[in-house]
Amino acid sequence: MQRKIYCGIEGGASVSKLVLVSEKGAVICTIEGPSSNYLLVGLEECQKRLADMIEKAKEEAGLRHDVVIDGLGLCMSGCEEEEANREFERNFMRKHPNMINSCFVASDTVGPLYTASCKGGLVLIAGTGSNSLLINPDGTTARCGGWGHLLGDEASAMWISQKAVKTVFDDEDNLVKCPYDTSKVKELMLQHFKVVDKFGILEHCYANFNKTSFAGLCAKLAEAAFKDKDPLCCHLFYEAGRYLGAMAVALKPKVHKDLLESETGLPIVCVGSVFKSWPLLEKGFVAGIEKHYKKCTLMTLTNSSAIGAAYLGSKATGFELPMDYSKNTSILYTYNSTE
Repeated sequence: MQRKIYCGIEGGASVSKLVLVSEKGAVICTIEGPSSNYLLVGLEECQKRLADMIEKAKEEAGLRHDVVIDGLGLCMSGCEEEEANREFERNFMRKHPNMINSCFVASDTVGPLYTASCKGGLVLIAGTGSNSLLINPDGTTARCGGWGHLLGDEASAMWISQKAVKTVFDDEDNLVKCPYDTSKVKELMLQHFKVVDKFGILEHCYANFNKTSFAGLCAKLAEAAFKDKDPLCCHLFYEAGRYLGAMAVALKPKVHKDLLESETGLPIVCVGSVFKSWPLLEKGFVAGIEKHYKKCTLMTLTNSSAIGAAYLGSKATGFELPMDYSKNTSILYTYNSTE
């Protein structure tokens, strides 16, 4: 009897990650691929990239080309609306009837939580974009954010980068004077976009805007905050931390008491490259949540959230992959109002 194979894909705005998992929960193969946010690359291109990744993974895992994936879980940036997700599933199944038996699509906020636990919690995503999602033990959900860089993305790499550029423009226009020296941020901004003055930035904001590339400025700002202690860079990350705290507070009215009263307090799974700069975010985050939560535990994933996507893909077929959650997380920070 042929063993069952499940696939999970964590689809981000910058990069996508895929895992193939056996029915016993063993990871068979892990690969990376390009962005699979269909709002950025288009539906056709997005689904082509997903199919290409699956075929590449089967090849790397030594599986025959005609092996059918029993359950595919897609937890992807941009997949926020339920009916659109169901149509995505139907469309993908029609195009690839011999590749998979079942397809389940959800937001990229869902995969991280099911990688960390099946008992519920809150997910904060701060990568190229940002989002947050609460899943209670009874299955009820609530969300805050996830509206993209024009309407949201607070605390994301894109938001931090855009805020840095805007601060320099406003200061030099004498529209809003910055209380901090802007020279370091301006230097990094010009270097990052490879331009000689502010006018050169406009091309990267409009005619040739690329969200991933624009958000890349954030890493340089973080380095200046860590190494040079640049006050403006430090302030930008403080503000990002405060917004992350505000997202958690926005969801508090919907948090089930079992999560609040657990031994660890509210479990918060933190996902995205911005959390690599946690020491720069911490004070702002605490300022954002104090007086609202008694205790919460922030965790980062030690394995890709594609594992959680694979779990959801299997669950959609009526089978639940066995998971050892203790291997998938590490504690980033514990907040306790009494300490």
